[in-house]
Order: sequence, then C-alpha cells, then structure tokens
Amino acid sequence: MIIKVNHLVAVLILIISFSIPSTILASENVLATQKKLNEMGFNAGTADGIWGNTTKNALIEYLSTKGLKFDGSLDKNEFELLEIKNIRNEKLSFRFNIDKSLPEDWVSEFKNIIEILQEVLPVEENFNNYVKNSAMDIYAWNSKVKNPFSEKPNMGGASVSGDGKTKWMVLEINKDEFKYNSPHRYSVIVHEYFHVYQIGLSKDRMDPKWLTEGSAKVIEEMFVQQYYGRSSLEGDFKRPSLWSDEVFTDPNLYEKFETSSKETSDGFMDMNYAGSAFMLLTLVKELQKDNISEQKAFKLVFRDFWLEKARQGNWKKAFEKTFNMSVKTFYERLSEYSRKDVKKILPSRSLKIQDIFD
Repeated sequence: MIIKVNHLVAVLILIISFSIPSTILASENVLATQKKLNEMGFNAGTADGIWGNTTKNALIEYLSTKGLKFDGSLDKNEFELLEIKNIRNEKLSFRFNIDKSLPEDWVSEFKNIIEILQEVLPVEENFNNYVKNSAMDIYAWNSKVKNPFSEKPNMGGASVSGDGKTKWMVLEINKDEFKYNSPHRYSVIVHEYFHVYQIGLSKDRMDPKWLTEGSAKVIEEMFVQQYYGRSSLEGDFKRPSLWSDEVFTDPNLYEKFETSSKETSDGFMDMNYAGSAFMLLTLVKELQKDNISEQKAFKLVFRDFWLEKARQGNWKKAFEKTFNMSVKTFYERLSEYSRKDVKKILPSRSLKIQDIFD
C-alpha cells in the first residue's frame, strides 16, 4: 500500500540489524549519454554511468537547443535524439536491509520472491526519476521488535515511502503472521514491489486508488496462489466487514484514499483493499465480455493502463483509451453486480503471472 499503516509493537527492544548488500551497478545507458553529450560540447561531467545533476543539466541544455524540454525520464526519445544505439533494458537494483529478527526461512523466501518479480516484472531504471536511483532500499523487520533502522526512525507497517528525492520500501512483518503461518508474510512483498512497478510505468502518477490498490491486492493473491497454493481473496470477499456495498452504489468514493477509508456500520469501507480488488476484478470480467482474453485483460489493468497514464496524465482519459470504455460506463456496469458474483470474477487458478507479462 502507499499509505503507511503502523502495527502494534509488542516488544519495545531495539536490536542491532544487519544488511544483505546488493551490488549497485553503473548504468550503461547513462554512460553512453554522458559520452555523447561530452563529445558534442555539453558538459555531462565524468563519464561514469552514474546519473547526477551535471549530466541532467547537460541533457537539459542539449534539448533546449532542439526546442525541447526534459520530462524527467531518460528514455528512448532522448536516445534517438542523441543517436545512441544498442540501448540496454536495464533493471532497478535493490539494496536489502533485513533485520535479524526475521527468520532465516522468511529471508530465503523474500530473496526468491524478489528474484521472480524482477524477472517477470522488471522495474526499468529509465522509467522514472523517482525510482531511477543506483539502488532502492528495502527495510524489513519483525514487528515483535521496534524499528531497528535508526536512519529511518519513523517507518512502520508496509509501504513504498519517499521524501521527494528518493523512495524506499518498508516491510514490517506482523509477528502473528509467523505464529499462524499466514501467507500474507510473503504476499505483502509482492504487493509493495508491484507499487514500485506501477510507479515506474506511470511516472509516479498513482491514481485512482481502486486501480492502484486493487491491482496490487489481486496480483499478490495470484502470486501466493501460484507459488504457495493459498489465497485469501475469496475469503476476503465473503467477509462483510472488509468492504462496503458502496462499491456498487457510489464507486467514485474508491478513487481516493480519503473517501474510501471511512468506517461503516459493518466495518471500514475498504479494509485490506477487498473493495478495490472487487472493482478491479469486475473490470477484468467486463473486458472479457468484450471478447478480450483473461490474460490480455489482466495485462491491460496491470501494465497497459499505467503506461497510458504516464502519457495522458489524466487517469480517466487513460482509462478510456486503454479499456475502450468511459469510467462512467464501467461504473454503470459495476452497479449490476452484487456480492453473490464473487466466484464469477475470481481469477482462473490456472493463470500464471508469467502468462500475463509475456
């Protein structure tokens, strides 16, 4: 999730953490850009493959001679103008900061999950300035201890957080999830990673809330179903306290966190993002009615919409361009559904995430 949610910390003991370092690689694409700019007389600084203000300012100066402005992303448009060929499809690197309060088997699974996700859903460095760091930090610990990372004292819960310059991932794993063998201790990794993926695709234009969180909720459940044979998706839909019938009657409330977080007589409107997930899966089902395969429909909501969002800016325009229907039309179709339709909209268990992102 994007909004940080704090867990109750049972033991207020500060322990010393250890980190599992990851290699920070220089970008060959940045290196080629620096060399080209320097050759043309625009001072990009030392050609070391590391993006910085000197390189950025040189590129801005070069683009201004063409009557163009830099949009913040070093991508194929700049490479074509600079006549740079053999561009690499580079991936964002992660730096793991894993506290020793986490069990070894969780650490092992964490690394396996990240490896799978980087292979299937690579976060490319040149997508976005916010995530185009030499590496992105992931901080992980067991909630039985207080946040052990003094450099980020206000962290808690699970989130992708930022300070306007950099972003980092927070994974405070609830101690009870180890006690009860909950698959959420693994699925939350997928959820937060997918937000990083969305940020990269959309250039950090992360709305509406129901598509942002609905996508992350659904893909995390698909992942644990595929790899662990368990999913809480159907169970969440059957619990009235986790989502409100306003999904059908007033879905625009789910467009923002502020309007979809209120408490109802049954519980919170969108606890655990069950309501957002129901809307997301209804959209997939409606796309299938338009003769789009399930695999293609999921690719549209998981990937293509966010790419279009980067181009359009306005999410409703991107929605209509991607799905060939207006938001108003979708909400009208959504109103024809009910809680009884849960089984109709669940993803096929045979569908693998690799099938979607081929």
